Amino acid sequence: FTDYPGYLEIDLNSNNDNTLTFKSKGKGFVQYIIVEDSIKKILEQYLKLTGKNIAFPIWAFGYQQSRWSYFNENEVLDIARKFREKKIPCDVIYLDIDYMEKYKVFTWSKENFPNYKNMLESLHKDGFKVVSILDPGVKVEKGYFAFEEGKNKYFLKDNTGEDFEGAVWPGRVRFPDFLNKNVRSWWAKNAKKYLNDGIDGFWNDMNEIAIFATEKDLKEAREKLKDAKLEDGINLAGMLGAIGEIGRRGHGEDIVHLNGTPHWKVKNAYGLNMVRATSEMLQRENKRPFLITRAAYSGIQRYGGVWTGDNHSWWEHILQEIIRLNSLSLAGVFYNGCDVGGFGGDVNAQLLIRFMEFGLFTPMFRNHSAIGTRKQEPWAFGPEVEEILREIIRWRYKLIPYIYTQYMLGILKNRPLMRPLFYDFEQPEAFNIEDEYLFGTDILVAPVYRPNIQKRLVWLPRTSIGIFDGKVYKKGWNIVDTPIHYIPAFQISNSAIPMIEPTDYVDLSKVDKVYWKVFKTSQKSKAVGYFYEDDGTSLDYKKGVYNLKQVLIKDGYLEVKTLSNKFPGKEREWEFEIFDQKGNVKKVSVVVSSDGEYRIPIE
Repeated sequence: FTDYPGYLEIDLNSNNDNTLTFKSKGKGFVQYIIVEDSIKKILEQYLKLTGKNIAFPIWAFGYQQSRWSYFNENEVLDIARKFREKKIPCDVIYLDIDYMEKYKVFTWSKENFPNYKNMLESLHKDGFKVVSILDPGVKVEKGYFAFEEGKNKYFLKDNTGEDFEGAVWPGRVRFPDFLNKNVRSWWAKNAKKYLNDGIDGFWNDMNEIAIFATEKDLKEAREKLKDAKLEDGINLAGMLGAIGEIGRRGHGEDIVHLNGTPHWKVKNAYGLNMVRATSEMLQRENKRPFLITRAAYSGIQRYGGVWTGDNHSWWEHILQEIIRLNSLSLAGVFYNGCDVGGFGGDVNAQLLIRFMEFGLFTPMFRNHSAIGTRKQEPWAFGPEVEEILREIIRWRYKLIPYIYTQYMLGILKNRPLMRPLFYDFEQPEAFNIEDEYLFGTDILVAPVYRPNIQKRLVWLPRTSIGIFDGKVYKKGWNIVDTPIHYIPAFQISNSAIPMIEPTDYVDLSKVDKVYWKVFKTSQKSKAVGYFYEDDGTSLDYKKGVYNLKQVLIKDGYLEVKTLSNKFPGKEREWEFEIFDQKGNVKKVSVVVSSDGEYRIPIE
């Protein structure tokens, strides 16, 4: 782990001489070498160094619908109404940049969202949460409160000591210096106003810092094109290409922080500290933050999660996201996700279905797409596709007890929810497969990421049962049928997975019955599962305030043990279906109380 938030070049053996080379622009990077006998232990040590993950609220594991943009409150309410009318579960609706007045942070558009408080109240009554985008750029505008409060006080400087200015969505903007504690407090105070309005979480974007241009850039661009004419031919292409390069500059040399530090020395810590501003405020109030960010640095897991930014509606990007999300998990970021369906370009029905099948088994299941592209709501491609997508989303909600249990145990034990095969299995195949992964301890996922695929090759570390077809698959390589409605996901043997009937939105307090699917390889084998429950919103889990039960099936008995009982879990009926690889099924039911322990014969 190279701890250096400035400009850093990493050469991964490009010269094929078995070397790993780090080059920093400045001095002072610290390098930690962690030596352990497993990736699990390495990650545990890394998190001891950089900090434990903060838990997200339980509703963060429901389905989330986003778009650049839902342009007015009627459109937002219509989207919400369709989800409920069509019986498609959904927990979160996002507001992109157009909810603001001329893209000014901490404002609402008076024209398009005149009754935003009523809109938010209506959405909350219907079980929805609302997450709004929040970018760092503050518009330069006389009389605009955020600009007036921040000028000459909270903004980054240029090399002359004046407030640095660039252009993003609102036009000319200035950028808060989030590495300064007072600036973070100021930002959090304004973010709190949104929370008081009824916003439930934030989506921090453009915080690399992304800058369209500066005055210096525009001057240089004008100079390059000053004498340009069509007769320049091939040279004209070069001129235009050079202007494109100007727009992609990082501006680290042009920006200075309030303490005098050049921005290039700390650039990668900027996004982390933007998230930190709001997260620390919420954590002081004993609230779990919902904060996702595009830019981050080591330690971001203490404050929020990461999504992977602007991908495309390309088949290749399903595989890319499998790799990127597993990499984020191994980098210690346990709440991560991508733009399911693809952000840029037009998705087609088959690609959307396969992207959603993958998204079902990621920590953050959010569909998002760009302005001007084909819409991606579950009903956008007609009734046949809608029915397939409804069933995918309903499966997400069936699995909420398993997902939340695995996530929270991971928070407590420094173990990621989504992880590569080699995290748990040490067979040679596990180290060479990048298109399969584990979702918790008991589910293996092998997404389809190419068009028109009716079969795919899947490697299984142990005998497993298909979650969606109930077929038993042998250890090792299998050819699996993958028609468009089928997801290659498998319950690994000797495990017990809790599920529920799907609900409109996540709320375990209303659940009266839990269904357990148990898969054992033989009568003599042992199967284990867990059920975790807490309030889903506070940080009390850090004090041990949760209910944790272990299910153990062995020696002809079903045992339910209470491992922790500081949270008053609800009394529920638990119904077990116990499968073996020969196709035999046994059913057992028991009413489980908060502190109860049970031992029931199943022979």
